[in-house]
Amino acid sequence: LRAKRMATRMTTTTTRCAAARASGSGGRRVLHPVSLPSLARPRRGVESGRQQRSTGVRAQPGDKSELEDLVMKNVNGLFGNVNEGEAGTIPDAEGYVDGTAGAFTITRVSFGNIALSTGSVLLAYGFGAYFNFLPGESISAIMLIYGFPASLIGFALRYAQLNPVPCRSKPEAIALRASKATDIQNQIREDVTRFRYGDEQHLDLALERVLMLGRYEGVPRRLCPKLVAVREEVSPADGEYQLVLEFEHLTGFKAEEWTKRLDKITSFFGPGIQQATMVETAQGAEITLTSDGSGAGRGGGDKKEVLPPLMPGLPAREA
Repeated sequence: LRAKRMATRMTTTTTRCAAARASGSGGRRVLHPVSLPSLARPRRGVESGRQQRSTGVRAQPGDKSELEDLVMKNVNGLFGNVNEGEAGTIPDAEGYVDGTAGAFTITRVSFGNIALSTGSVLLAYGFGAYFNFLPGESISAIMLIYGFPASLIGFALRYAQLNPVPCRSKPEAIALRASKATDIQNQIREDVTRFRYGDEQHLDLALERVLMLGRYEGVPRRLCPKLVAVREEVSPADGEYQLVLEFEHLTGFKAEEWTKRLDKITSFFGPGIQQATMVETAQGAEITLTSDGSGAGRGGGDKKEVLPPLMPGLPAREA
């Protein structure tokens, strides 16, 4: 209606001006007709403005596919990188990124936290509804019935939960995972960077066999080193993939226990591994496992059992 009114007014004004010019205005100021822009054209601008406000990107003619790709990239960024080889974080001062960034896996979720949180909410709301502090008195019994066992399961899982260790990786080392890392190196990195249940510490079976924990000429169990972090690097000598295990030593543990067992460590985490090396640090020691580039130990070949099952009672995993 507004557009029709404006068109009618401009038509009347144009007609009057033309009539005044034809009859002579007698020295008075003559109004010349002014052409109006099309009233249908701003509709495209309105839609473009709406699209710009909704996406935050200025829409250009013919850029629909680029705009959709940009929007999908922003949406995917909310859930992390899909490609595991792409680093999802900015390198730190030493050039390392978060080595666990990549595709989402259920093993990186704490079931203890989920069960405990869910059970606590159900118990709290169930008690509140039962004593008429909150609405829902009719379903308070169901909340209490399910909330109590959920809380117990959550407490049990939290008690047996072993938190993952941080993984710092060089971007160039992440690119070598698929072509250089052995199956055992990948399994070690994946197992220590996920939540575990029922284990006292990471690599407990491997440490027991390598250090001969509690045995003659072995290391006492109370002095067993603790894995605190892992790193992925590229060997400066030959450009091979390296997995560095960072251990924290307890008071009384000597670094000589690692030095005299380097050959055993190499054979235990092989095949496809060069001679293992050890470097003392302020907190303990770093054991470096470097692939030899021969391709041995890759592609599901002969492996050794290195790590225990994720939970007690489950069958042992291949390593």
